[in-house]
Order: sequence, then C-alpha cells, then structure tokens
Amino acid sequence: MNHLEKVKSALRRLDLSENEQTVYLSLLSDGATTARVLSSRTGITRPSVYDQLKTLRELNLVIELDVENKTHFAAADIKHLNALLEDKIDRLEQSRDFLEEALPSLRDSLETVDPKIRFFEGTEGVKQLLKDIMWHRDTTMQIYWPEKQMSELFDRKFLEWFDDRRSKRNLVIHSLWPHTTHKSDMDLFCTLPSDTQKKIPKCTAPPMGYIIYGKKVAFISSNTEAFGFIVESTEFSTLQRVQFEMLERGSK
Repeated sequence: MNHLEKVKSALRRLDLSENEQTVYLSLLSDGATTARVLSSRTGITRPSVYDQLKTLRELNLVIELDVENKTHFAAADIKHLNALLEDKIDRLEQSRDFLEEALPSLRDSLETVDPKIRFFEGTEGVKQLLKDIMWHRDTTMQIYWPEKQMSELFDRKFLEWFDDRRSKRNLVIHSLWPHTTHKSDMDLFCTLPSDTQKKIPKCTAPPMGYIIYGKKVAFISSNTEAFGFIVESTEFSTLQRVQFEMLERGSK
C-alpha cells in the first residue's frame, strides 16, 4: 500500500465522503489550486467542489490562500489528519468504556439475543474477529498460533496493536506454537509476566489458529481462504479447552 492509499484509508476511517476524499487527495498530491482547476482535476462539478472544501476546511484539513487576488486551496499540514484520527479514537474508546460500564444493567433491562456463531470474511473481517476479544477484561486466553499462516494474514503492526491492547486489559495468554516457530515470533505474545508459551510437535499441529476466551472460541483460517468464525458456547469452549490442554501436555 503506497502513501496515498494509506491516507485514503485514514480518510475512510473518518467517514469522509468519496468526493471529500478525492478533493483532499488531489490537493495533497498535485498541490494548491483554485476550485475551478480542482473541478477539472477530479471530475467533480464546481458547486460540489465548494461543498467538499467547506467540510474539509471545517476539519482543518484544507486552508484557503490568496494568490494574486485569486482564492486557492491547499492541503493543511498532515498532522491535522493525525489529530482527527486520535480524537476519533479517544471518542470511540470513551464510548466503549461507558457502554462496558453499563452492560450489566443493560442486559437485565433489555431483550437482546446474542448470535451463537458469527462469521467473518476477508482480512479486514478477521481483524474484527480479533477485536471482539477487546470486549473482555481480566481473562486468560488459550491460543494456538500457527505463525506462518497467521503472519500472512495479519501484518506485524496490527498484531503489536492487538498485543498492546490486550495487555492494557489484562488479557493473559497461554499460547501454543508449531515446533518450527522462531523465538522472536513467539515473543510477540509474551508481554505480561503471567503469559506462557510452548511449542508442540509437528504431528499434532492443527492447520487453523484458534483462541479460547470466556465461553467463546474464535477460529482463524490461513490467508489463502481468509475467513474466521466465533462460536459462543459453554460446552464447546470447555471441549476446546480439554483439547488445548491435551496438545499442551503433548508438548512436554
């Protein structure tokens, strides 16, 4: 992914419209210009360009310049984009904390149904699967992590984010790895003093990764198929724990 694609991804996270993204990226890549030239560059009508510029200026992503008595528009310092992302993250985390605090009373007062099996497709979908774990706190997770398949599915930066977040929520990891895994890869999931890691023999290594947490089990495929699913079941999670412990004993 090139730099502009990364910027576009950030703009989508901020819920900017396609036209707002196009105008901002045009200014960022091709430089300051007038609304008329922007319209020509982007194929967006001039009245609509002014609408997009108004929103972008309110977000401090675009500034207005006077060049030889003509109004030009330019992309503001990229730090403003970063500040917007940080603000959104702060607001989302605050909302999550408020909701988490209210969950016990909400469960008692509302009629809701939790799906027992949830499916996730594609790399981004499977990342959402891992984020489900962040609704938990002070829990021990049992993880089987086939490093080669998982490293093709998740980039290291995302896994480091995951590990940092789970450490803050005191989510302890007991992990099993294929016998060929390098120690440096295993260190990714060993940041809390209570974390443990073991390698298992080649003949017992399953092809899919999985995570047992609470009464849930999350399964993750390789990058070839890129899908995952969460099963929420006390009986099923108990069964998986028994199988995990059998693998763990076989690693000794």
